[in-house]
Amino acid sequence: MARSLLLLHVEVATVKTFSNVAFVLAAVGLAACSSSSSPRSGTDPIEIDIVSSEQQRDMSPQLSDAEQATLTAGQANFAVDIYHAVRSQPESADQNIFLSPHSVSTALAMTYAGARGDTATEMKTALRVGLPDDRIHTAFDYLDLALANRGKNAEGQDGKPFRLIVTNSLWGQKGPSFETPFLDTLAVNYGAGLNIVDFFAQTERSRTTINGWVEERTEKRIKDILPKGAVDDRTRLVLVNAVYFNAAWAAKFEPSKTAPAPFTKADGSVVQVSMMNRPASRRYAKGDGYEAIEMAYDHGRSSRYAHLYEDVEMALDNSELAMLVILPTAGTFANFESSLTGGKLLDILAGLETKPVNLSFPKLRLDVAFGLKEPLKSLGMNQAFSEEAADFSGMSTTERLSVANVLHKTFLEVDESGSEAAAATGVFNVAQSGSAPIEMKVDRPFITAIVDRPTKTLLFLGRILEPKL
Repeated sequence: MARSLLLLHVEVATVKTFSNVAFVLAAVGLAACSSSSSPRSGTDPIEIDIVSSEQQRDMSPQLSDAEQATLTAGQANFAVDIYHAVRSQPESADQNIFLSPHSVSTALAMTYAGARGDTATEMKTALRVGLPDDRIHTAFDYLDLALANRGKNAEGQDGKPFRLIVTNSLWGQKGPSFETPFLDTLAVNYGAGLNIVDFFAQTERSRTTINGWVEERTEKRIKDILPKGAVDDRTRLVLVNAVYFNAAWAAKFEPSKTAPAPFTKADGSVVQVSMMNRPASRRYAKGDGYEAIEMAYDHGRSSRYAHLYEDVEMALDNSELAMLVILPTAGTFANFESSLTGGKLLDILAGLETKPVNLSFPKLRLDVAFGLKEPLKSLGMNQAFSEEAADFSGMSTTERLSVANVLHKTFLEVDESGSEAAAATGVFNVAQSGSAPIEMKVDRPFITAIVDRPTKTLLFLGRILEPKL
């Protein structure tokens, strides 16, 4: 999720991505309490009390090599599985999809901290994490802190510094007590406290306050993460995870090279898109039924070594984050998509090699929202949504809780624009490479992901069936 930034410096080709996920937990079988005359509407923000654990965050969590490998595989499996679960929903048919698996899994892990019994077992299965219970939250702490160190001195879309920001917040009902071990786990491993609001007496104002928190951290890109009716006077806890990503390309596109071009949709119809074009060294692979390419992001540079970074290949080798694009053979998108697994996606990443490529890639923009209740149930997480069976006694023993819904919104914009001076920066002449450049035109449906290279975390994953602006 992210703050949307204005194009103040138009010389930078950019990708802006934003996502948000909210877990809404409701109290089960509450008796109607006092005062039906209590205010339950209004849009003004309310004052927020914060309950914090006395425990400090663990800033140096350690994972063994084996645990890191297990985490990588589990995260990839979850990413692809939740993607398949979303695309299988009737409302997703023939639609562009863009998710933040990292955002969803983080919110799910935070909720898992309060689950017990079969509810916890099912949630762990859905997470696909594969680590012992006492290591799961340490692993998420490790990953979150690793991501927080990305992009030092790198450039963002607007000429300001690169940003990859992951934030977590919890919103609990005034009155009921939340268990100390639950609050300790969230403080130590997620850096999150508990914001206290009154869902019962101030339902609408609580909703708009949470929405305002999200909007503030996304510069208005993600609005109404909690739509009207998403919370009511039975809501007891809302967990929100936000991911904000803003970065410039390592090899920028030249706006003068952008031109209308045909894009063939899955049904064979053709639409015109704005196609960016750029020759550069990029990590590329050609496999059985697909081509894949990475578009690396600016990784940072010090003024002392700035002159070295006209060598785009050096920039690519040092980039920490990249957009992965997987382009199935024409006419085979549906079959390739169905066959995709977490392991296959990691294999594609491992097979990329730096090559000269003449790349054509469409500009695009999308803003989508998903309800993840049914997709998560298809991953095995059923009891959490059942008022009769859910067990979140690790959160609170004063009331029985269940998950009412899981809401997810994302925004993606891929573009370029630039001045002449910026267009010349980092230009790489592929003719000097000694081999003929590969021609790759992304002119049909494709799968895309934004990947943290060191951890192989899929921050975002989706499909583009038709690029739109």
